[in-house]
Amino acid sequence: MYIQEKVGKRNPFRVPEGYFDNLTAQVMQNLPEQPQQRRAKSVFVRPVFYAAASVCALLVAGAAWMWQSKADTTAVTAVQAKVENRSQQSENEEYMDEAADYMMLDNHEIYSYLASASE
Repeated sequence: MYIQEKVGKRNPFRVPEGYFDNLTAQVMQNLPEQPQQRRAKSVFVRPVFYAAASVCALLVAGAAWMWQSKADTTAVTAVQAKVENRSQQSENEEYMDEAADYMMLDNHEIYSYLASASE
């Protein structure tokens, strides 16, 4: 309120006449020179970069898949070898049991035979 009583409602700030008419030209004149960039080149290069990135991503994914499938194959082969080994052991045990039954040997006779053979 005190300021309005002293100054009133008039605007104390004034712009010189014609200031905005030449302002754009003056600002452009004061800017440093910059070489013009060719936008057309970046428009054509961008898809090439996208294609190269896609190919790289596919190669990495394919290598990871191949490595994983090779590791899975190795694990499956190891499991198959264990199963075959167990089946051979069980076949051998069955054969020995059948042979012992055929010869009518019990555990005591087998132990005594093994003990006499080792002496």
